[in-house]
Amino acid sequence: MTFYSYEHLYNQNQEPNFLFIFVILTLSIALIVTGVMYFKNRKDNKYRDLLVIFVFSIALFFGINYNNYEKQIDVNNQTNQTLTLMRSISKEKKISKKKLYSNSSSLSEGMLIKAGKDYYRVSFDNNVNSYTLNKASIVDSTQIKLIK
Repeated sequence: MTFYSYEHLYNQNQEPNFLFIFVILTLSIALIVTGVMYFKNRKDNKYRDLLVIFVFSIALFFGINYNNYEKQIDVNNQTNQTLTLMRSISKEKKISKKKLYSNSSSLSEGMLIKAGKDYYRVSFDNNVNSYTLNKASIVDSTQIKLIK
């Protein structure tokens, strides 16, 4: 069983998509360069064709990655809910966030929270507005992996 630290979940949630940023910057630079070359040599159609190709490439890239972007926003929102729960448990149990671990990055019924040396099973109401912590025991603690 894998438990993720508060810091790990927080940092994972803040990490930007570097590949997306790199491709957009590369295509934008190529678009600007071909645009300048086209305006310098208006009689040469190859620069106009390249300009059109880069514009369509950017549009296609955004279209393909829009769905991935929406999924990433959904994952970030779920992770934020887990971080909010962990902050609440930190206040309730008067324990540092550095000593909190969760076995899930999204809120789910029955998820486990490791607070110091204790383990708690989390139960939610129907609206996931309140929770109950029940002390839990781990059958085989050698199977637990902590990701800091």
